[in-house]
Amino acid sequence: MKTCPSCRKTYTDESLVFCLDDGARLVREGAASDPNATWNISPPGPTVASPRPTPPTAQSTLTSAPEQFQYARPQVSPDHPQGESRRSPLPWVFAIVLVLGASGVLIAWIMTRGRSDDTSGKNPGPTPKPSVMPSPTPMSTKERQEEMFTVVNNTSLDGSRITYYPRTSFELCQSDCAGNANCKGLTWIRPGAYNPGDPGMCYLMSAVTNRVSHVCCISAVRN
Repeated sequence: MKTCPSCRKTYTDESLVFCLDDGARLVREGAASDPNATWNISPPGPTVASPRPTPPTAQSTLTSAPEQFQYARPQVSPDHPQGESRRSPLPWVFAIVLVLGASGVLIAWIMTRGRSDDTSGKNPGPTPKPSVMPSPTPMSTKERQEEMFTVVNNTSLDGSRITYYPRTSFELCQSDCAGNANCKGLTWIRPGAYNPGDPGMCYLMSAVTNRVSHVCCISAVRN
């Protein structure tokens, strides 16, 4: 016979692990109970904002005196009055030769390109077909949970409990365990498994130490 250390309710079913009223671990009569079996999770500490860096002070890039950049007028010799400077014709000749050479190269390139376009138009090559990669089919939530857990039917788990609460289905209990990084296994007790009218209960375990066969429950262990 097992007894609940909190409400002192007794159970004759030896395979039952937790109390159906308050969820406490059942102990055999005469054995000492551990009141600290449930984990106490401390709340997260306050977040300290990191100080913002001080922007560097803008430095001036002016390293010379303003008078250094003033325009200096050219000195005009008395022998060569302003407006009567002699200019050489060589720059004009060089510019004309450069323009004629560039024009000839451009005309030759246009003619060569036109011939190549005619040849390619007569013998068009095969048009390459774009390769289409099949997009991977996204996995559903049920498929991800099946890869994450190993489900064992008609089995309850023994170990360290995180919490317990009423849950209407095993899938919802399994989804809660998948979203909790500390959850290593779960046990869902079917509604009315022990007493008529009892709701379905979800137990989340932080550590699994043993498996007990019983028709009351469905369990899952994180892979």
